[in-house]
Amino acid sequence: MDLKSIENTFNLIYDFEKLKDSTQAILEGLVRKCSNNFLKDKEMSLPKDLSYSDLKIQYRYVSIFVNSFDREFPYFRICFDLVHPKTGIQLFYYHVDYNIDGEFSDEYFDTY
Repeated sequence: MDLKSIENTFNLIYDFEKLKDSTQAILEGLVRKCSNNFLKDKEMSLPKDLSYSDLKIQYRYVSIFVNSFDREFPYFRICFDLVHPKTGIQLFYYHVDYNIDGEFSDEYFDTY
């Protein structure tokens, strides 16, 4: 099996486009309510005169983790960036881990 076949199988099994869209919706919700969640902890890292809602949400990639020494089962991570609207520079990342069943497992948000 080649990597393209693995990608196609992964996309089919996990209904990837739908999962990616729902993950983006989670991030959009976090941005809308940023004063009441963990995004507020990184507000000082925002460029002057910009708020989270000014940043562009951009899908980046998905990583599949197999044969990991610290996890019993494979998992995957969907990665998004929050990008400066004028420069296109990635300012923050938002990563969401999903377990082998495609269920939410953990999330990470930080600056680059």
